[in-house]
Amino acid sequence: MMPKQDSAASPSSQRFQSILLKCVPGLILCIVLSFAISLTMFVPPLYMLKLFSGVTASGSVATIAGLSILAGGAILLYAILDYLRSLTYQRLSGWLAERLGDVAIAPISALSLSGGERPAELLKDIGLLRDFVSGGALTAGLEMVWAPMFFGALFLMHPYFGWLGLGAGFVLLVMAAANDLLTRAPARQSRDSAEAAYREIGDALRCGEVIDAMGMLGNVARRWRAQNAAMIAANMRGAERQAIILSTARGFRLAVQLAVFGGGTLLVLEQAANFGTLLASSIILGRALAPLEQLLDRWRHWNAAADAIQRIAATLDEPGRLQRSWMPQPRPCTRLSLDNVSFVPAGASRPALKGISFELGSGEFVCIAGAAASGKTTLLQLMTGLWQPTAGFVTLDGHETHSWSRDDFGHHVGYLPQSVQLFGRSVSTIISRNSEGDPYATVKAAKLAGIHNVIGRLSNAYDSPIDTLTGGQRQQIGIARAFYGDPALILLDEPDSNLDARALKALLTTLKWLKERGRMIIVTSHRQEMLRSADRVILLDNGAIAKIAVPAPLPAADLSPPLPEPAPS
Repeated sequence: MMPKQDSAASPSSQRFQSILLKCVPGLILCIVLSFAISLTMFVPPLYMLKLFSGVTASGSVATIAGLSILAGGAILLYAILDYLRSLTYQRLSGWLAERLGDVAIAPISALSLSGGERPAELLKDIGLLRDFVSGGALTAGLEMVWAPMFFGALFLMHPYFGWLGLGAGFVLLVMAAANDLLTRAPARQSRDSAEAAYREIGDALRCGEVIDAMGMLGNVARRWRAQNAAMIAANMRGAERQAIILSTARGFRLAVQLAVFGGGTLLVLEQAANFGTLLASSIILGRALAPLEQLLDRWRHWNAAADAIQRIAATLDEPGRLQRSWMPQPRPCTRLSLDNVSFVPAGASRPALKGISFELGSGEFVCIAGAAASGKTTLLQLMTGLWQPTAGFVTLDGHETHSWSRDDFGHHVGYLPQSVQLFGRSVSTIISRNSEGDPYATVKAAKLAGIHNVIGRLSNAYDSPIDTLTGGQRQQIGIARAFYGDPALILLDEPDSNLDARALKALLTTLKWLKERGRMIIVTSHRQEMLRSADRVILLDNGAIAKIAVPAPLPAADLSPPLPEPAPS
């Protein structure tokens, strides 16, 4: 199940392969424990063999007591070893899930930018591997390593029992393969239909207001029922086929047990074996076939784990956007440069941006304007390094923004997306970017965004959730988050779309104050007040720069006095 080694694999994929290799010592320990457990499983048949072969003839009660004490000690040892093996599985599965989570967090963030269900699928695959390692499917596979030892013991009892066991084991393996072949396609169809149904109903329920207002619930329910019915039908086909195989296997297993006692009785009558040998062979045969019987029912878990490993490896091995530099850079303070930047979004046939070139220096404020779908948001996303340009370069103090370490880059940049996305348990957590947070820096950012007084009137002030805030106030919280930590580069995508006149005036005052202190500021907007406050206005048309203009300055009377820097409390 190990993914193929690739010299050009991404760092995340290499770390994934390294994590899987580090699991090998744990698996070897489980194999060794399985060997010791298998040895203890010989105690019950040997106990019976000794009782019926020698003790019944001698009638020694002391011998029976001694053998019983030894058998009891072996059973106690079995319980201890089985506990240690289970504990090893649990520790190994927990370690694996923790390490894979560390490796996957950056790719999950990168994949979430492209939308879809792939981030959720990656987390689901990690959970599947964790459950596989901690569950019984792995136990059955590892115990099969020592199954030949039991078949060898059957041959020592009598060749009849040995060949009977080998034949039964071969038939069970064929049944396991048939079970996999017959149920794989229905299982895949059921999984795909279920994912499609859950995805569609999830998307629909997020638009509950529209569904209720326009009476669309019946249509949504009909579509979901159709997809759910397809999932149930595929699941039923797979379940019926598996039930046939499993029922046949159980019937075959009973027939093998009858063959053991029937043939064994003939051997006893011919004095080729004794009654103790018959009972011991029956127990050993059951132990030899147990892993095969478990594998028959859990073969799909091995296939699912192998598929999950391949999917994780393929996802982590994606080049480009999943690769970042880990080396921190000095705080940028001089220039943001775009050099002939073009960008074609994934799956698109036409470029969203074409030949964009301009520079922004320290203490400059640029406003980007243009019609809808002219490329304003895409341009800001390229500046933040979310995407890599198809052609050209976006550099901040000479370092390409896309390859910049995300953690380090975030310390120097404040970004507000067009669709304000707020997450966190409280206002202070959101503003401080989900960090522990410096209270002084949090209050300073809120004051700069003009939302400090509003927060102060909430029931728990900065510890309050944001459920009761209006759209404009939520936007101001997002602006405060962008201002947190005194970033050198500030990128705001339509920060004034939900602001009233008073909030807009406060924002313009803050942007002027930040510009005077050497910050680089880029804002997209359509409002005249914002355009006239900028040093330059870049007009985009169909993904290209149509015009760069210097607007008439906003009258000084239209702005409040510069916002004083908050003093530490």
